[in-house]
Amino acid sequence: MTKIIQLSPHDPVPEHGHHGLVLRHMGEDDPNAVVTEIVFYGANAGSSAAHRPDGTAMSLEEAVAAAQAEAARRGIGTVYVLDRTQGLREREVLAGHGDHSFPEDALSDTDPEDGEQGSDLRDRAHDAGYMR
Repeated sequence: MTKIIQLSPHDPVPEHGHHGLVLRHMGEDDPNAVVTEIVFYGANAGSSAAHRPDGTAMSLEEAVAAAQAEAARRGIGTVYVLDRTQGLREREVLAGHGDHSFPEDALSDTDPEDGEQGSDLRDRAHDAGYMR
């Protein structure tokens, strides 16, 4: 039987070895949309959107069951499940219909190891590779 491992919303995506991944995340072009993908890593790598035969989107539970069955068919022993929509901030964005503004809590995009102090290009190191 293929083992299912539930990851926390902000865990890194496992990328090495032979395993499957069910990834649920907000749509890139439509923040109201939630997309579920099934990805396989290793010798039989590949990915697809999780859809039923009639073309409608699968629920997360359906996608996990489909990935587990496909992993068993491929001889893959582990399927990770990662729901990026369940983080606190992500739930707020979905509840706000894609609104990413949070006036009481400014977002931070700092990376002290790279000398980046914020998301503004003017705050980045002069040799960071960005044009000014």
